[in-house]
Amino acid sequence: MRALVLGPIEVWVGDRQVSLGGPKPRTLLAALLLQPRQVVPVERLIDLIWDESPPQTAGALVHTYVSSLRRAVGKALVTRAPGYLLDVDSDVEELNRHLTTARQAERADDPATAITHYQHGLSLWRGPALHGVDAQFARGHAMTLEESRLSAEEGLGRCELAQNRVEDAITRLSSLANAHPAREDTRELLMRAFHRAGRQADALNVYREAREYLRDELGIEPGEKLRDLQTAILNGTIETAPQRTVVAMVPVAPVQQVVPHHLPPDISDFTGREETLKRVLALTGGQDDRTATPTVVVSGFGGAGKSALAVHAAHLLRKSYPDGQLFADLRGAGRDLEPQEVIGRFLGLLGISGQDQPVAPDERVELYRRTVSDRRLVIVLDNARSEAQVRPLLPGNANCFVIITSRSRLTGLEGAEPIELGFFDETVSEEMLSRIVGAERIGAEPEAAQGIAKLCGGVPLALRAAAAKLLARPHWPLKTLANRLSDERRRLDELETGDLAIRSSLKLNYSELDVRHRKAFHLLSLLDLPDFGAWIAAPLLDISPYDAEDVVEHLVDLRLVDVAGVDQIGRVRYRFHDLVQLFGAEQAAKEPAEEVTEAVTRTLATWLALVETGVQKLPRVTLGLRPQLHTTIEVDPRLAEDVEEDPTGWLHSETAAVVRAVERAHDLGVDELTTTVITSLLSSPFAARNEFGNWQRTHEVALRSARERGNRRAEAVLLAGLGQLRYEQDDFAAALTNFQQAAEIAAEIGEPETLAVAHVGMGTVYRDLAEFERARELLDKAIALGDDGVVAAASYGVGAIHRDHGDLGEAITAFERCVELYRAQDDQRGEALALRGLSLCHRAAGAFAEAVALSREAEQILREAGDELGATYAAQSLAKASLRAGELDGVDDLLAECLEVCARQHDRFGVALVTRTLGEAALARGKDEDAVALLEDALGQWRELGLPLWQARTMRDLAAAARDDEMWLRAKELFAQLGAREAKELEGLSAARWRSAL
Repeated sequence: MRALVLGPIEVWVGDRQVSLGGPKPRTLLAALLLQPRQVVPVERLIDLIWDESPPQTAGALVHTYVSSLRRAVGKALVTRAPGYLLDVDSDVEELNRHLTTARQAERADDPATAITHYQHGLSLWRGPALHGVDAQFARGHAMTLEESRLSAEEGLGRCELAQNRVEDAITRLSSLANAHPAREDTRELLMRAFHRAGRQADALNVYREAREYLRDELGIEPGEKLRDLQTAILNGTIETAPQRTVVAMVPVAPVQQVVPHHLPPDISDFTGREETLKRVLALTGGQDDRTATPTVVVSGFGGAGKSALAVHAAHLLRKSYPDGQLFADLRGAGRDLEPQEVIGRFLGLLGISGQDQPVAPDERVELYRRTVSDRRLVIVLDNARSEAQVRPLLPGNANCFVIITSRSRLTGLEGAEPIELGFFDETVSEEMLSRIVGAERIGAEPEAAQGIAKLCGGVPLALRAAAAKLLARPHWPLKTLANRLSDERRRLDELETGDLAIRSSLKLNYSELDVRHRKAFHLLSLLDLPDFGAWIAAPLLDISPYDAEDVVEHLVDLRLVDVAGVDQIGRVRYRFHDLVQLFGAEQAAKEPAEEVTEAVTRTLATWLALVETGVQKLPRVTLGLRPQLHTTIEVDPRLAEDVEEDPTGWLHSETAAVVRAVERAHDLGVDELTTTVITSLLSSPFAARNEFGNWQRTHEVALRSARERGNRRAEAVLLAGLGQLRYEQDDFAAALTNFQQAAEIAAEIGEPETLAVAHVGMGTVYRDLAEFERARELLDKAIALGDDGVVAAASYGVGAIHRDHGDLGEAITAFERCVELYRAQDDQRGEALALRGLSLCHRAAGAFAEAVALSREAEQILREAGDELGATYAAQSLAKASLRAGELDGVDDLLAECLEVCARQHDRFGVALVTRTLGEAALARGKDEDAVALLEDALGQWRELGLPLWQARTMRDLAAAARDDEMWLRAKELFAQLGAREAKELEGLSAARWRSAL
């Protein structure tokens, strides 16, 4: 067992890392490691863990943390009064051994041995010491350890000077002096190195920089040693640099080949990625004639587990590659490592000391490739930024296997196998939580576990952070964390535990954005669209569509935006991962409010123009009402072309985004009038597809905005729109309420256009409810007030009332006028529906051939116009006319198709209507049992809808099928009460006689 302190604190048993629990057990471990193999009293532990401000329950909590830690280290944690003793080896002990040996070798004038031990000691560091332990004692101890590290770096510099490796010493000491400008020992060594290189001016400049820093930052002068060295250089009294000799750059072959095992520890709870792992491992097998180095590039979102997969695969391949494993984090210590620096480390691990390594980059690469040419090595290059960074690190043979991880795809690496890591599904996410937190705890609250998994978005880093928080809070129910994660404002804060933080991971890529891309990221995040086309960045940034596409693609390259797929008109759609969107919206707070308003207003205006272009190309399903809006926006012709080529496809692709944009515009307090207009325009395509959810969302948001701003006209328009929505949903009571509210406001403010639409709406509802007098009165008012579109719609209702009353001549006249009005407006959908209404009149009059022809014409027009639901109603009337004409072939299949469409579009009226017609078809074929079942089903549906006339018609058919005289009488009574034409048609007829006449 071994404890690691020189980086994140960890414990390893063999090659397996053990889980330490939350932050407090880790802090306890660090406190015990301060005094290895010595008893640390409980009181001292309390002071260390809580910085001498412990809670009242500190003693009990220490025992809890001891129990948690003991699960990880077992018998190594010993209870011994008055406290505890930890008996484990640690990397700090190993560091101290190497530093002691190195210093002894320096004193014995053996710089080569000293360098070896300094390097071994420095190789133990994996990051800031005691990282993840946030306690005062840990910070102090970490500073002491950091001082040891810096001292070792200076020792290396001294030894390199002793070996006359002046350039190596300058490189090392310059980097150290830049990172730690207050270290005078480093400055002294660097001045000596420059002087030895014959660069006195550079040596003196080091002194000047040191003096300026110390005076400006600390208010002190340099120490005596540094001042004396400067004087000696100025006076020329320091010994001059000895004659430098050129050493042949041929490495001395080690007596015994070094086998490096330089991988980070594997993850004991590695989860998922089974198929991906198989793909990686499969690349190492077969192909004996292969000459190129097998290489895989694992790319994906920050936090997707690329490094974990690479390290796990490399551990699994140790037996297949017995000559060792090399690992380099190419973005180490917050900076991109240069290839030459990495090659230098690799050569050192392969047994070639620094003095035997050439300085020239090309020669160093050649030496590296010669050294590994006859070895079977796994080489892991983690966090690569570009192809140029990794190319020099690739071996020149097929014996090695290279695994590269990067957030970019690095497609410029010839022959590399690309593997893209996606996100975990919820099942794998829950499995990962279970393996880290414990199956028992996860199993006890399955719903909360599912919620946590979902809110982490399938990102392994987020899941690990959430699990770490649960381990740190063993008393928390899972529901507590699930609730906290549900708060979008806190989610990124909750997903931060120790060095596990989604926000930090995202900042790496965010920091690479320039001003334009950063603004695009901010604004797109603020809109929070479910998906979007690249074009949306054009109005947001006021740039061309082509530039917009480049901007969005750059965000894709940086893993800040995902590709969602291709829409039905062939354009790429993009989307944000939930956590990225939250991060982007958080960063967007930096944008000036007025610039956000301008960008969103510009985008809404562009959307309005494009929606209007699309709607004009489609059949009108609802009566169009919208306030007049004059905009100076100029839409790029390329954007309009997409809409004009396929308006249906464009609207289908953009619907979800524009609906969300309307909501976000309201949230941001932007351009209420534009959102009202967009909402009104969208009503027709929503109605055509029965997209009730989107229709309702946009109208409710726009209505809320209109009311908040006191815009009564917009409020009336939107209430009328909601009334049409409720009518299409067959919610007649709600429809009447909305239409009545719209009418009251329109009358109050003197808005006849909106009032006429509200009258048509109410008249249509009352007609369906068989309240014909009230319906006719409202429809006549609409005809007197409205434009041609309103008059046509009202005339349709008047014709239907005449037909239901039995005034077939008047009905035909009204529908013919309706057809003419719609044709004059070039409204094909309206024309086709009027033709269907005319067909019903001819069918009622017994002119079945005319009825069939008119229904067929109506269906053809509607299908050509792309109105699937309207065409379905025309097909139903065609089937019904065919039944009456005795043409039964194909009717059942036609009605089955109609039923499928109505059910898919959630059209309750249509389902009831077609079900009844199927019952009539069964009755016509003499299949009474089938007819009874279908008609009973239809009757139940009509009752749910509250439509008495349709109930009476279905009861009549059902009475004939079931030979139910009592129901026959009830149907006749209901027809009479409603004043329907069927009351006269059935006078003196029994159910049997009526059926025989069919």
